[in-house]
Amino acid sequence: MSTICSRAPSLLPALALLAFTACGGVPPSTQPMAPPKPQAAVKPEPPPQQVLIEAPDPQVLGEWIIEQARSAPLVDKSKARLVFGPEGALGGHASCNTLRGRYTLEGNRLKIDPVATTRMACSPALMEQEDRVLTALERAARATVPPHGFLTLQDADGAVLMRASRAQPKS
Repeated sequence: MSTICSRAPSLLPALALLAFTACGGVPPSTQPMAPPKPQAAVKPEPPPQQVLIEAPDPQVLGEWIIEQARSAPLVDKSKARLVFGPEGALGGHASCNTLRGRYTLEGNRLKIDPVATTRMACSPALMEQEDRVLTALERAARATVPPHGFLTLQDADGAVLMRASRAQPKS
């Protein structure tokens, strides 16, 4: 045991050196500090651009009786109607089934979201007519009410998809 104690003082410096090098070698106060990286100049964000949205054409709002869909007249006495509500609600009757949906109207630019309908079956003539009405709504990109007073829905190329007359107020 006396041999271990006599060697202990000679091992202490070696152990201290080993512990010192295992921790990074140079004490933190003597390590050279890297120069700070230059910060890139921060540019202020430009103010958000205002997007001018045209007010919807108020003449389009209201209830319309569909007279023509995709270049063919509708069957007499059919119930085909559209109602453009003031808050973007679209409703009506596509000939056989009722319809509901949403639309966006900026000026005369029209976007109709997918339309939901009831699923009743009707005569083949009314079902074909309903298909024309729903297809016209799906393709519509523009809604105008020219001086003749008919609502006209057009596709992106300007082709007329639908014409409708204003419904008379119910008394």
